[in-house]
Amino acid sequence: MKRLIRFEYIALLMLAALVFASSGWTETQTEQAQKNQGGQDESPGILSENLPDNDLSGQVRIDEQLGSVAALDAVFRDETGMEIRLDALFDKPVVLLPVFFSCTAACAFLQADLVKALNEVDQVPGKDFNLITLSFSDDENETDAAAAKKNYTSLVKREFPPEKWLYLTGDRENIRKVTDSLGYYFIKKAPHTYVHPSALVVLARDGKIIRYLHGPDFSSFDLGMALSKAQQGTPGISMKRRVLSFCYGYDPARKTYTFNFFKVFGTLALTGLAGLVIFFLFPSKRKDEEPLSNERDGASGPGA
Repeated sequence: MKRLIRFEYIALLMLAALVFASSGWTETQTEQAQKNQGGQDESPGILSENLPDNDLSGQVRIDEQLGSVAALDAVFRDETGMEIRLDALFDKPVVLLPVFFSCTAACAFLQADLVKALNEVDQVPGKDFNLITLSFSDDENETDAAAAKKNYTSLVKREFPPEKWLYLTGDRENIRKVTDSLGYYFIKKAPHTYVHPSALVVLARDGKIIRYLHGPDFSSFDLGMALSKAQQGTPGISMKRRVLSFCYGYDPARKTYTFNFFKVFGTLALTGLAGLVIFFLFPSKRKDEEPLSNERDGASGPGA
């Protein structure tokens, strides 16, 4: 009977382990499907200026390229007019926001919301990651970049080195090279007039694309989780972020991080059942020791 009870608990333990493994496998398959989808050849980032508005929905989009490497050999000019190759900015993870500086609608909100997330995120801008605001408008130059940088960096409430937040402009060829590699597709309708997606991209220090955060609202939590993913494999990830990364998984449909119920529940169940199995596997030792102690007590009693 005891063996039967022990067998049942071992069976439950194996079932919990199977549930836990299945949840991890499902998450892995989702990531792989995203990578496979992202690997398809797509049309160029800057498309026809003469497309009618009813064709925009299929052309203005983001095809996520998770796991791919961005085109870091592209060359731009920063807000001071200095020429800079993109890979020179990748000594640490990078948050890259594509906008155009003369936009007073969506792009202004995106930049302001990024500043809000920067003020609240646990990681330190300039220390744990660099920032790039990239203009996809070939009509803009370093003067436009400098004005935009002054406006938005002044809203940052925490200390960080301004040189770690670059505002870049470039020519059509280099812009296309980067946006194509990111799967970021937009349309130039007229000079200084663009139709474009609203998203930022978090990249690892080697240029690998880790996450897309879709606007117009950038959550500091989502940004922090994406940066933690970008930092994996390098020293310095806090235990807090490791626990959060375990408990929260990225939901590609909602474009945000959600609580991973099955993973957490499976782990707790696995731990609890392991404790029960240990408890039921070793009761005989305790029971064997009790008669011995009673015999010793009797031997040392009055009749001895």
